Amino acid sequence: MANNLFETGIRPDIDNHLIELSKQLRDYGDYWSASSAGYCMRKIIFERLRVPVTQDDPRKQRVFTVGHIFHSWIQEITKATGKSLEQELELIDDRLMVKGHCDDIIETDGGLILYDYKTQSSRAFNYKRPNMSHYHRMQLGTYMFMLNANTDYKVQNARILKISKDDLRMTEEELQYDQELDKDVTEFWEKLNDYWNNKVMPPCTCGDYEGGFMAKERFNPFYYNGQPCSLDWYNKCKEKKNGQ
Repeated sequence: MANNLFETGIRPDIDNHLIELSKQLRDYGDYWSASSAGYCMRKIIFERLRVPVTQDDPRKQRVFTVGHIFHSWIQEITKATGKSLEQELELIDDRLMVKGHCDDIIETDGGLILYDYKTQSSRAFNYKRPNMSHYHRMQLGTYMFMLNANTDYKVQNARILKISKDDLRMTEEELQYDQELDKDVTEFWEKLNDYWNNKVMPPCTCGDYEGGFMAKERFNPFYYNGQPCSLDWYNKCKEKKNGQ
């Protein structure tokens, strides 16, 4: 009976609507999305080429949508406090060919802080990490690079504010911009541009960071025949597009 309630009520319409919305990808044209910093370069190229995902996941889309809701809520609060100088500021770097929007720039007595807001489950608050996530480090580093290189805002300090979707706990992680981070950020985007310009498909590195969770079928949108970011899937989609 319970399953029938799900099938005959509003839930299928909610899921179908969110899946359709997810197909309306933000198109940055000739630029890379700054939010993809640090991720597998093959995955990033697949996304730019609009390779279809191997499976639609309504639950994932619900999670993304809730994240956006929390994101907007925090921005409303920081704006109301008068501490927020910029929100969703568009950033473009023509040398690295990267484009994106930073969540918030906060003014404090100690200077400017770039803030990125992320949601997670309360269970994730119990995970003990020695350092900031590789992906978060590269994303924040890219935003700081673009701010310092292309705007009047000079930011050396960035933070991630994590919010629990379950019980509304909050925690923060801090990142300082230094020469090592600058080198990692610029080399990442330069290498990705080299692959793209030379029309060479990079290796899949989804299994190289954070315990390799991005290489698992549950998290990898191009998982096929037992492989993350599958070239078999890419070639199959390419043949279908060409009518072969």
